Amino acid sequence: MKKIILPLLLAILVLACQEKKHGAFVVSGLVTNAPEQKILLQEIPFAGEQPITLDSAILKKNGTFELRAMGKEEGLYRLQLEKGPAILVVNDGKSIRLTIDMDHFRQYKVEGSDATLAIHNLMESYQTKDSALYQTFILLDSLQKQKNDSAMTLALSQRDLQVKGINSFIGDFIIKSASPAVKYYAIGLASRTMQSEELKTLAIASANDFKEHSGLAKLKSLLTVQAATATPANNDPLINKQAPEISLPDVNGKIITLSSFKGKYVLIDFWASWCGPCRGENPKLVAVFQKYKNKNFTILGVSLDEEKDYWLQAIKADQLTWTHVSDLKKWQSQVVTDYGIESIPFSVLIDPNGKVIASHLRSAELDQQLAQIFK
Repeated sequence: MKKIILPLLLAILVLACQEKKHGAFVVSGLVTNAPEQKILLQEIPFAGEQPITLDSAILKKNGTFELRAMGKEEGLYRLQLEKGPAILVVNDGKSIRLTIDMDHFRQYKVEGSDATLAIHNLMESYQTKDSALYQTFILLDSLQKQKNDSAMTLALSQRDLQVKGINSFIGDFIIKSASPAVKYYAIGLASRTMQSEELKTLAIASANDFKEHSGLAKLKSLLTVQAATATPANNDPLINKQAPEISLPDVNGKIITLSSFKGKYVLIDFWASWCGPCRGENPKLVAVFQKYKNKNFTILGVSLDEEKDYWLQAIKADQLTWTHVSDLKKWQSQVVTDYGIESIPFSVLIDPNGKVIASHLRSAELDQQLAQIFK
């Protein structure tokens, strides 16, 4: 009898542990210094689609709320205020409580979810490091205008050290994290500055740690395929060829063609509002645009969105002041085939004659390329 009971007891304990992480969960809490408004609990799918609203309520006058949902596995969710920002939540607990003061929003408190707290702490540390890197980009912009080569060399070295520091920090965080959903989120964050091989290594290790997690499995598959099929930028089949024509509606429905930009250096930036790495790259791309926009250079943003409202909101939120076009067909857009796009962010730099001279450029590489062109 004991031989039967012991395995049964172990099985019950395992199921009990799993039950804490999966199934029904509640997100409740208190929001102070906020007007009466709708509050949403949304799932962020691992496949990259738009967030799905699972529950909603009107924030009570006393600031309290309670939202309920079901989770098949540990995943990413967001608590979205109708007239305010959002907070990322992980369902690693059955009852998660948040205390939010809208006058000090970033200092919200978390109870009942170690993973939600881990993401909060990660973002606080990451934003500090990322802000320092952004200031270095501004310094480089100033030194470029002053043509101060010696100071520029020092600033470039500082930039490289900061990028290395960010990558080391977030890589160590991913390795040590005990949450599959947090690992997934952090790898997406790391893609802003890490090379594909480093990302692939982290994704494989994370997926091996949590073999049943669908999000990490998808991420591992995606990054492995990308690394295997990636073409080095200088061997891209588009290089030294005429860029395929683009003819798509802008935000007002007017058809814009790539050929209408002839005579300028143009970065064709393929992105989407739902693409985390794209949104992370946008502030740095804005800095590069401001630096060179008066030097015969511009950007054409080509979105792989399918919801116009989300597209327009992202343009406004990220302060992207260049021309934007999209047919809102997501991966079914003709540009995906014409430019051989396998993932975003993806970019192509063309010369004033419409010939492709570089591709797969991140903002730092674009800055270096344009510095050589306009020196």
